Amino acid sequence: MSCLTVYHQSSPEHPNKLLSHVEDIASTLAAVGVQFSQVAVQQPVIAGTASAEVIAASRVQIDQLMSTHGYAAAEVLSLCDERGEGSELARALRQEQLCPSAHLHYYLAGRGVLALHIGEYVYSLLCEKNDLVLLPAGTAHWFDAGEHPRFAVLRVFDSPQVPALVSVAGDFAAAFAGLDDC
Repeated sequence: MSCLTVYHQSSPEHPNKLLSHVEDIASTLAAVGVQFSQVAVQQPVIAGTASAEVIAASRVQIDQLMSTHGYAAAEVLSLCDERGEGSELARALRQEQLCPSAHLHYYLAGRGVLALHIGEYVYSLLCEKNDLVLLPAGTAHWFDAGEHPRFAVLRVFDSPQVPALVSVAGDFAAAFAGLDDC
């Protein structure tokens, strides 16, 4: 079940809100310009499947999302690390970063925490299969998949090519709860 925990940036150990109803999550995020919804996947996807295979299996959903939102580029992040060896991808996603273009995250399989740093608050969203999150351009965010990452996420961008993400200096994200802390 998806849930949203809201923290003031100065107190990562004490959440201000904990929401588990989809309507409450959506309205809280909408107040800061982020859209959240749940959309059923037509084709099952297995975490850790190669990106090209996920794109091929999800082509109908990708095309629908791209045309609905007017987006032009897509990529899949997929990882299944059952042995807990970690990966460069999981470590990179755990760092706070900015995307210069608006984009959406569509969770095809697995789960993880998508944290959004907006103003003085951190919105920590536990995302699972079928969750759709639309982020405005320039939203600072990070993704934590836990010690044993298992997820497949489709990211769709409003730019013609997948943009390079810009890392934010420091290790701000480390102070906040990750997937294994939920």
